[in-house]
Amino acid sequence: MNSFLDGADAVLGMLILAGIPAYLLLQVWTAIRLRSAWRLAALVPLALAISMIVCCLRALAGESSLWAVPVIFFAPVAAIYLLGLLGIEKAAAHAA
Repeated sequence: MNSFLDGADAVLGMLILAGIPAYLLLQVWTAIRLRSAWRLAALVPLALAISMIVCCLRALAGESSLWAVPVIFFAPVAAIYLLGLLGIEKAAAHAA
């Protein structure tokens, strides 16, 4: 395979895996920093994450080898959502 594509695959893999700690930090930070309806919007991914973690733990108990995959792919999307929410909240606060 092309060495450029191998490098791109490695970078993509690192970005996806970096999404997990990024999501966890952003979830805590947005829950503390935001107020009122913004906080409620920031807690939406947490509700999804908790249900997904319960599902993953059930898969782990069933000895599934792919038990962590849903969380691995959910975390970067949730992190992007929280970053977008922070940007929209800051733009709304600046416009007001």
